[in-house]
Amino acid sequence: MGAVNDPAKVSAMTNPHRLSDRVIWLVGRAAQQAQRLVQAKFVAGPIRKPHYGVLASLADGGPAAQAPLSDRIGIDRSDMVSLLDDLEELGYVVRRADRTDRRRKIVEITDDGTVALKELDRLVHAADDQLVAPLTADERATLAGLLARILPEADAGRR
Repeated sequence: MGAVNDPAKVSAMTNPHRLSDRVIWLVGRAAQQAQRLVQAKFVAGPIRKPHYGVLASLADGGPAAQAPLSDRIGIDRSDMVSLLDDLEELGYVVRRADRTDRRRKIVEITDDGTVALKELDRLVHAADDQLVAPLTADERATLAGLLARILPEADAGRR
């Protein structure tokens, strides 16, 4: 019996899971690890990942009514109210009546929310650095570029 030269066979021998050499499996596992790292960074504070998404969207995309804000960041509209209640209680957002439709509320990030977001960005960046620590700077840039290319066009507005 000679050396095995087929990469699929080598992978099968060294990685017992049937999908361990499939990109879809690896990306999913990496995403799970990324979520764990972010949650671990957020654990000490009152903010969870969905709160962060709201603050980041308001900072990046500007004020918005609740329904379009929900759509913009992919959070169910029924969950948005409680997230905004939390953020408003912390003083990170305000809801004001729309000048053109008094029944509609426009959500804006506050100065305190902007300060909090900068700290949250720092935590997310630390989690990101932890996730990709085994990679060189060039490998990190390549990975980010490749992942961005495979994201669906529907996600373009969230990037």
